[in-house]
Amino acid sequence: MSEENVKSLTEEEQQKLKLYFLGLRQGLVALGPSEHLLPPHSVAFTKKYHEFRFCESDVVIATFPRSGTTWTQEIVWTMKNGLDFETASKVSLNIRSPFLEFDSLHPLHIDLREDLVTSFLSRHPNEDPRFGGVCLQLAELAHTPRTIKTHLPFSLLPADLLETCKVVYVARNPRDVCVSLYHHMSTLAIAEFIGDFPDFVNFWCCDQYLMGPFWNHLKEAWERRQHRNFLILFYEDMKENITRELKRLNAFLETGLSEDQLRQVAEYTTFSQMKSRSQTVSPISTYSARAIKEMRRDHVRKGTTGNWVNYFTPELETKFQLWMKKGGEVVKEIPFKYQI
Repeated sequence: MSEENVKSLTEEEQQKLKLYFLGLRQGLVALGPSEHLLPPHSVAFTKKYHEFRFCESDVVIATFPRSGTTWTQEIVWTMKNGLDFETASKVSLNIRSPFLEFDSLHPLHIDLREDLVTSFLSRHPNEDPRFGGVCLQLAELAHTPRTIKTHLPFSLLPADLLETCKVVYVARNPRDVCVSLYHHMSTLAIAEFIGDFPDFVNFWCCDQYLMGPFWNHLKEAWERRQHRNFLILFYEDMKENITRELKRLNAFLETGLSEDQLRQVAEYTTFSQMKSRSQTVSPISTYSARAIKEMRRDHVRKGTTGNWVNYFTPELETKFQLWMKKGGEVVKEIPFKYQI
C-alpha cells in the first residue's frame, strides 16, 4: 500500500491507545479510504489482501466485529458443506472458516502457533512467517467450498470480489456492537483493553480502536447492497426470525436445502449450542492471561439484542448521539432495530 494510503495517528493518540489497550504495543495505523485501523505491521499484508485469489465457489462472511460473525460463519459453513455436523463439532471454526487478515491482528510480541509456522515454512522456506501470512495461508488452503471470514472493509479487499464470489454481510445496531466489542476487546490478547465501558465509549466516539471505525465500514457495504452477489443480513432479523433469514440464505447461496434441513441448521446453531461448542469456536490462545485467569473466555457471550440499555447512562447516550451524526444519510437509510 502506498504511503498516501497509510495514515499515522498522533503521538498523543498512540500513547493513549497503548495506555488502555495493552495488546497494541505498536499502536495503530489507518489504512485506505475507510481509514481502517490495524497495527503497523498490517502494511506488509495489504497488497496480499488486494490480490487474494477468490473463486466462484467461495463465500465471504464480511462484517464489522461483533455483528454476528461467528454465528453466520457456522451457519454458512454448515449449509455449504451438506450439514456435516460431525466435522463441525470436531474441527475448529478457525480452520473450517479462516480469518483472512488475522496475520495483521496477531501481535508481534505473541508467538505464532508452532504447527501453523511449520506448515507455512514447508511451502515458503525463505519467508518470514511473521510477514508472509501464516493465517493467510489457512485461507488459501481451506477445503473447497471455502467459507472465509473478514472484518476488512471493501476498499481493502480485491476490487473484483463481488464479480468473483458471493459475499454475506451481517450488520448489527451500533449500540449493541459497542457493548459487545468492549467486552471482546477486554478479553482478547490482540487488544487487552483495561478501561471501563465509559472509557471505551470515548475511544469509540473518536473512531480510535482496533478494526474501527464503524460507519466507514458499513457505508462501503451499504453502497453495494443491490449487487447480485451480495446479501446483507441484520443480526436483529436473525434473532427475531432465523427460519426466514435461513430461507433467504438458502436462496442466495443456492444450497437447495429442504425446510427440515434448514430446521436442523437452526437447531445446531442456536446460542446455547454454539456456547457449548466454544472449544471449536475460539481457542484458549485467543485470550489474554488476565482473561484466562478470570475465566472470561466468552467469544460467544450473550447473543442478545438490546443489552446496551444496561450500559448507556444519559451522559454516554448524549456522546453516542453526537457520534451517530457521523453516519450521515446511512443512519436514516439502514433499518436498525435496537430492541426486538
